[in-house]
Amino acid sequence: MFILCALALSIVSTQAQNKEGSQIPLDHFYVERKAGGGIRKILKNFTFGANTGYGNTSFSHKLDGFGIYQLPAAAPEVFITSTAARYSNWINQTTADNSAPSASAYVVNLGTSDLGFKASALNIPLNLFLFYSFNRYRIGAGYSFELMSMGSFKPTTLSDKISSYQPPSSSGIMTKYYLLLGASFYRLGDYLFTGDLQIGSFSPGSNFSSSVSAGTYFNLGVTVERDLSEYFKLFARPSYEFKSYTIPVGSKTLDHSMNAFYLSIGVTYRIPELPRCFLKDCHAQINHAHGNKEYRSRRHAFFKKQNPGYGENDKTLIKYRGKNKNKLNPY
Repeated sequence: MFILCALALSIVSTQAQNKEGSQIPLDHFYVERKAGGGIRKILKNFTFGANTGYGNTSFSHKLDGFGIYQLPAAAPEVFITSTAARYSNWINQTTADNSAPSASAYVVNLGTSDLGFKASALNIPLNLFLFYSFNRYRIGAGYSFELMSMGSFKPTTLSDKISSYQPPSSSGIMTKYYLLLGASFYRLGDYLFTGDLQIGSFSPGSNFSSSVSAGTYFNLGVTVERDLSEYFKLFARPSYEFKSYTIPVGSKTLDHSMNAFYLSIGVTYRIPELPRCFLKDCHAQINHAHGNKEYRSRRHAFFKKQNPGYGENDKTLIKYRGKNKNKLNPY
């Protein structure tokens, strides 16, 4: 009896000491998860994108200080001071015509009001870009090259007497470099609306003379993004672009406006913070850990949405989909 009492007192004393001076080593049972490395934490805010689409460029210019010279059944030419020095191309490649003037030509003298030409061009762009997101804002840069095919230039006045003009080498590749600025302003379900601005420089193309001077362009648009997954999105972007160029014609320069409307469609991909699970036989459908390192599921295609709560990727479970339908144990 004495021995039992002594043993009980010893146990009670030991428990009291544990309460006062020691703790259970919980780190042996619960390991703190480590997410992606430092580089991934930085890269997770970067988004890559690409798009194509359709564009329509509106060319227009006024021939202030120029006259028109046109032979019967021939294309119009412009002159500055005398019909003896004329130019048969004043659109993309300045071409002089020094042949003797003909009395049968139709001539519109300098200073005629509203004398000018306008035309449309088809644009097919391919655009690549990268931006960094923070809060609802984004900043980035991009590069675009697009096929542009110019149509026939029609006179804005005296169209019953002046013919249309089709410039030679009417098709070429236009290139652009730009800075991208944007801010998201509205979300409706899986759709995100972002207003954005592109500011950059452009080259009209190799079919334009090297003497052409192109200025800065501005492109204003609204991007409508559709979430397909946490990392992958589809988007459509209507936009309007303001740009112009100047070409020397004899002793003068001629300003051309070439504003454009675009409707673009494309995709974006954001770099995931977590690496993909390295185990080929791992069937976890949510973010999970192996040891102390956290991984994202390998059971989800990057373009499909994953429920953050339990990793559901489809209304039908994996074991009931596709080739697993006829398996007794798909796992």
